[in-house]
Amino acid sequence: MKKSFDHITSSWLYKSAKAVGDVVIISVLFLIFCLPVVTAGASASALYYTVYRKYRKKSDDLTKDFMHALKDNLRHGIIIHIIYSLYSAVVGFNIYFALFGFNGLKLPDWYTVIAFLPVLPVIFSYPFIYPLVARFSNSVKETIKNSFTLCMINFPKFLLIWLIIILALGISIIFPPSMLVTPACAAYLIQMITERSFESAIRMIESREETEDIEEVEVNE
Repeated sequence: MKKSFDHITSSWLYKSAKAVGDVVIISVLFLIFCLPVVTAGASASALYYTVYRKYRKKSDDLTKDFMHALKDNLRHGIIIHIIYSLYSAVVGFNIYFALFGFNGLKLPDWYTVIAFLPVLPVIFSYPFIYPLVARFSNSVKETIKNSFTLCMINFPKFLLIWLIIILALGISIIFPPSMLVTPACAAYLIQMITERSFESAIRMIESREETEDIEEVEVNE
C-alpha cells in the first residue's frame, strides 16, 4: 500500500496537481485578505513572503507562512497602503481636473504636463515596497526610501516589475477566474527579480562597511 502511495506521489501528474494547488492556495489567501481593502498592503507583503518561503526555502506550510507574515507586517502594510492610496487619489483628481476641468473651471493646457509629474514618485518607489516590507524590518519612511533607491539602481528591473504587475492585473480583469493563479504567479516572477536586487544591495553595503573599517584602522594606526 505504502509503495503504491509513494508511486502516486512521485508521478508527474501528482506533482503538477500539487504545484497548481499550492499556487491557488496562496492566491486565494491573498485575495481573501485583500477584501477589507485597508489590509491589501499587508496581504501583498504576506503573498510575497509566502512565495519566497515556498520557492526559495522549500517550505510547505503555506497558510502558516502567510498568516505569520500578515501578522508581522499588518501595521506597516496598512500604513503604506493608506499613504499610496491617498496620494494616488489626490494625483488622480489633479489629472482629471487638468484634463476635464471641474464645475466649469478649465485649466490652461500647459498644466496637463505638470499634473502628471506627481505620478513619478509612485512609479519610482512602488515596485520594491511590499517585497521590502516582507523581507526586512524598517520604518515606513526607511522602507519607502529604500524602495526608491532600489528602483534607481535597478532601472531595467523595476520596469520589468511594473510590466509583470500590469500584465497580472490585465489578465485578471479580462478573465476573472485567472485571479486564482495570477497573484502567486506574479509574485513568483517578481521575487526572482527583487531577491537578486536585495543580494546585490546587501553585498554593496557589506563592501562599504569593510572599506570603512579598513580606513578606521589605518587612521588609528
